[in-house]
Amino acid sequence: MPRENQQSNQKRRTFLKRAGIASTSLALGSGVASAQGKKKGKPEETASASSSISVGPDTPGLSKSEHDDYVARMREKYGDQGVWGSQDDGDLSTEASTPGHMDNLTYVNAWTEHLEATDDGGTVIAESDNQVALYKSDVKDEYDREHYFYWHWTSGQSRDYWDFTGNLWNMWNRVSLGSGYDMLAYDPDQDLTRNGKTYTVGLSAAYRGVGVSIEGDFTLGQDKVRPHPEYTTVGSDGMYAVQWIGDYEGTQAFNGTCEERRPEYAGRDFSWKVYLKAGKYAKV
Repeated sequence: MPRENQQSNQKRRTFLKRAGIASTSLALGSGVASAQGKKKGKPEETASASSSISVGPDTPGLSKSEHDDYVARMREKYGDQGVWGSQDDGDLSTEASTPGHMDNLTYVNAWTEHLEATDDGGTVIAESDNQVALYKSDVKDEYDREHYFYWHWTSGQSRDYWDFTGNLWNMWNRVSLGSGYDMLAYDPDQDLTRNGKTYTVGLSAAYRGVGVSIEGDFTLGQDKVRPHPEYTTVGSDGMYAVQWIGDYEGTQAFNGTCEERRPEYAGRDFSWKVYLKAGKYAKV
């Protein structure tokens, strides 16, 4: 949880789901407009795209400077729907490539992916940019175990043509742990459904009296962001996927974060997968 000496006006949200780690995992079960009045689609007029990688100790990713550049490019492309949402206040400097609030965490690496959902003729219905970044706690816990925090970000946008405007239907961004490492906590941990609301996503904990935390914002244009019910488990070999589902013409970004615990000096071992589904028209 946040340290007592942190400023009272600093927003914190802590979701520490730390039950049953030793024995079992708990499975959980600039938008423009909605698709009102559009031509109804058919199943064959949908498209999807996905990408996955396995990440080990030697899997290359983005250096800190490369990650700073990526965050700046996504800020230019998506505005306040970039990697850290509205908390960088439009600043494109490298200082804006870290969360609005982050304490006692060190950047390790990041991975990115661009997806395009195309119809049978190769026309792009919708696209998404995706990132997962890995941060390491500056302190170990009382058993010398290391703690890591993942920052998930996805921003999808539909394409607009003379005869149709694509509709975003489903996007998710998932980390699955290997090597028996423990998934401890994640956020969002419930459905977020209030259209137009800016949500704060974050986790915090304290180890050996030192607080560690990560936090950022995103604004929900429409529909729902949630932990994916099929891809979210705490405990050994756990996983977390943050998902947006709906039927939306426009741009929608969302964030998630999760915490991993490893034995001292253990190398990273996880898989990362991102997914995008879109329709040429509104859902039937």
